[in-house]
Amino acid sequence: MPSANDWLFIIGLACYWPAFRNSFFGLVFAENGGNAQFDVEYLLFLGLVAVVCSACLLRNSIVDRILGSKRIVVFGFGVLASAGISLSYFCGLFDLPWGFSFAGTFLSASGFVVITFAWSLEAARSRERNMFLNIAMSFFLSFILSLTSLLPNPVSLALPFLSWMVSGAAYTAYQPPRTRPDYSQNAQGSVRSALSGLVILLIAFLVIGGIIRGFLYFGTISYSPEQGTYSRRAISLALSLIIVCIAYRADTGRPLLFWLWTLVALVFFCGLFLIGALYPAMPELASGVAISGRTFVSFFLWVALILAVREKRLSLVSVVGSLFVLVECVSGFCSYFVAPEIARTIDLPIATYLPAFALLIAFILVASTIVFLALLANRKLAELPTANRLSREAACTALAEEHGLTAREAEVMLEFSQGNSLKKVAETMYISTSTAQTHVKSLYRKMGIHSKQELIDLVGECMGER
Repeated sequence: MPSANDWLFIIGLACYWPAFRNSFFGLVFAENGGNAQFDVEYLLFLGLVAVVCSACLLRNSIVDRILGSKRIVVFGFGVLASAGISLSYFCGLFDLPWGFSFAGTFLSASGFVVITFAWSLEAARSRERNMFLNIAMSFFLSFILSLTSLLPNPVSLALPFLSWMVSGAAYTAYQPPRTRPDYSQNAQGSVRSALSGLVILLIAFLVIGGIIRGFLYFGTISYSPEQGTYSRRAISLALSLIIVCIAYRADTGRPLLFWLWTLVALVFFCGLFLIGALYPAMPELASGVAISGRTFVSFFLWVALILAVREKRLSLVSVVGSLFVLVECVSGFCSYFVAPEIARTIDLPIATYLPAFALLIAFILVASTIVFLALLANRKLAELPTANRLSREAACTALAEEHGLTAREAEVMLEFSQGNSLKKVAETMYISTSTAQTHVKSLYRKMGIHSKQELIDLVGECMGER
């Protein structure tokens, strides 16, 4: 189970996730009682997020200095973000000059970007064995926190007004691992290295989901509990709980990202097909499934990018900034500007054109997914080892079972058998050098060997290389 320090990570990240839902900004950025075609304040927020993020991409040293300084600095940005969104709300409530609203929105956008990079960095640095469980628990807890939007004012405003400040406070109190890999601009690799087939699919699903969301929300971020959100909340809670259970039962540090993504993709597809078949009769259920699927696509895109940063030693700011923050901005722009403009151009009742549009999108996405799976399967077949020859991972697993090694010792054996130095093994596994040395001595004793070369030879023989 998570430690007290892990709970700080979970709570801090849980206070971050609701910012992607209309129950967060919809209570603050609302025009004309929610009857506007789209909300200027929220579009301004997306634009300022894109500007701030682009500045960080051009000058990565800005983020490196912020995250490399005292942790209380991030808390300060969290306070500014909460103060900014509160200021934006009171500007609309008391009809204050537009300049105050712009200043508040800018503070919110700046704090949001900093908090995004801060928690992304901690996720990339966290212990691999606990990472996905903690992230999954934070996502589940975020849906619990979002239920506060169902409460009457002013209690319903507690989440948007305080969540970023609480997230920053949790970040300040959280104790990062002693071994802290470098994910600065000078890290190896580039953004292109993070563009795997899965990431490209997730980005496509996210943008298309943004367009669908725009039709379903009629192009407004405005929120009220009476808008039929209960089925969406129930689906989201159930799906996030399933992901937590899978992450908890997994006996390996690397999450089953592909299979979990398959589950979410099925939910998204079901939502599109329900819109195509049942939207006129059951609009709440159909839209609830589709929007829930889109919400989880955003979550899995972030997780996939964090894994890419960890495994390929990529620049975190470049990858998360360009492939997550800016993509979210594009998705939001599609929801609150592109979709309303398309709807006005078509000038037909939504129940007339949305089912056919959803089925067309579902067909395109299914075809794209099939092509992706076919290419992936073809690549895996090409990488299969020859007959009677094990992969290194399989060989290490077999040797670990034969000699009664612990899971951690097996991981050390896998890294050490590739000729890595003790320091490199420690950095890769996010443990201290002394801990890595203790594991090496233990596995030497259990396997009856005395040197790295003997270990390499033994693993090579098991692989069929000798």
